[in-house]
Amino acid sequence: MNGKFMVHQSESERYILKFISGKYQGGEFALEMNQELIIGRSSELEMVLIEDMVSRHHAKIVTTPEEITIEDLGSTNGTFVNGEKITKCKLKEGDRILIGTSIIKLVYEEQDANQPPPPPSVSLPDMDAPPTMTLTGARRVHSQARSHQAGSGVLTGDINQVHLPDLLQLFGPSKKTGALFVTTPAGTEGGIYMRDGRVYGAVINGNFDVSVMKSFCRIMCWEKGTFLFDTTATYDFEHPINETVETMLMEAMRVMDETRAIGDDVPAFEAIFRITLPLEPKLSDLTKDQLDIFQLALAEPSMEAILNSSELDDIETTKAVVHLLRNNYMVTV
Repeated sequence: MNGKFMVHQSESERYILKFISGKYQGGEFALEMNQELIIGRSSELEMVLIEDMVSRHHAKIVTTPEEITIEDLGSTNGTFVNGEKITKCKLKEGDRILIGTSIIKLVYEEQDANQPPPPPSVSLPDMDAPPTMTLTGARRVHSQARSHQAGSGVLTGDINQVHLPDLLQLFGPSKKTGALFVTTPAGTEGGIYMRDGRVYGAVINGNFDVSVMKSFCRIMCWEKGTFLFDTTATYDFEHPINETVETMLMEAMRVMDETRAIGDDVPAFEAIFRITLPLEPKLSDLTKDQLDIFQLALAEPSMEAILNSSELDDIETTKAVVHLLRNNYMVTV
């Protein structure tokens, strides 16, 4: 992505560090021109992130009229930009920074000239209360920082803000261990389990009979919902794998592309069907595979059940389901 740099900044324009995931999700920090911003756990800093995975002096962001740079300050757990562990690098608009359990996006925005200036500072949080993000400085914006009771080993957010493939690309190079739990608006729950940045398991709605790869690819297709990454979560899969994030995502992207090619009317994973009775189209017009899927729909008329029970792969199963819907053998409830 071609990013704008600070040289374009005026009174009505600004760059913002926006917390799009983690316990400080919703917090924002506006950058100033010619600023040196230290991020860390130490209370005397301008941006304080109170969590165990953040070092006292973790990273430094410097703004000049020509560029914005970020530098890791020898932190214990590292600083990552777009999934790559960095020592020092330039930032551009849209870049995602991983510090501790927080994902921070560099955002450029135009500001309403009539908007009142932000308050000059905010006091440190009560150390006896659940930890929150401390933002100070003359260009501080509002903070809606929220504390997640699960602790500093938990990262949460919305997948419409951080797409799941992007999230996995952050976790892989940073060699994360734990489980990524995803919940869709309809209540479907998925889990992707990682060890040292490699995927070893995946499951949807507790159905461990479905292969890890199928479950992983299905979860990657979800575009709405919330996620939670817990660094303490593990599970002993009967048939674990040991694949890199890159290998898993390549297969998931293939499935996503082929699914999109089927059409815009591909039913959701949670879709429920109803057989149209009396049945006007002829069963004899169906291929063997389509007839097999129709019989599965008669037994358990849901997309999840059909995918789980079909002997075909997910793409061929989905094609058959779409054919049945388009030709009025069944309808989505």
